[in-house]
Amino acid sequence: MWDQRAERARLLAERYHASREILNFYAGLAEWQGHVCAADLDSIKVFVPSFLELVIRSGPPGLAEAARLLDPSQFDRLVHKYWESPGDFSELEFFARAVLQPYASRLPDGVNCPWCCQPPQVGCLCPRADGFAFQLVCPLCLRRRAFPRTRCPACNECCEQKLANYSSPEFPHLRLQACDTCRGYVMIVDLTSDANAIPEVDELAGLPLDLWAEQGGFHKLQPNLAGI
Repeated sequence: MWDQRAERARLLAERYHASREILNFYAGLAEWQGHVCAADLDSIKVFVPSFLELVIRSGPPGLAEAARLLDPSQFDRLVHKYWESPGDFSELEFFARAVLQPYASRLPDGVNCPWCCQPPQVGCLCPRADGFAFQLVCPLCLRRRAFPRTRCPACNECCEQKLANYSSPEFPHLRLQACDTCRGYVMIVDLTSDANAIPEVDELAGLPLDLWAEQGGFHKLQPNLAGI
């Protein structure tokens, strides 16, 4: 699946120039994640040097500089804090999430990661025989869970007048669901419109939609690996 994510990111980078830099960076990151095979949290430290090298070499300037300044010996504390205290954000959460995602994605079926009950990174509409189903994607293990389509994933607002959907012709398979009650929003990827889409990847391509939402006074329920 990591190679599929990398391939999709590179395809979208050619299609959406405004998001090209972050998509190309994510493609390399996804390939790196595909080689991480950690049996427990402590064994993740083996992969840290190559990860920091990748970020320094190809990451956005802000992340690259943070990687240069980050002491690898801090990673044990950083990783355990991110795992044990979901929702406790810090400027270094990108590094913890990136190295933990491959480990979390391999948890046995039926075992949730600590972030599964936190606000989602992205949502998706999936085709079903009788129409479609709405699912939320965990920001850490990237697994999906069913959720009512007409409810805010953050505050559970269900009043139709309080939930608005925004889209752009430039991104026919993406839209934003924004809540006027908590002022939060989530990007939704429509797999009924593009069956090849991968929610956690295609969401990165919608950077212009994110910027529009932020200018409108909304905040994203969960930042992606680009920090947006």
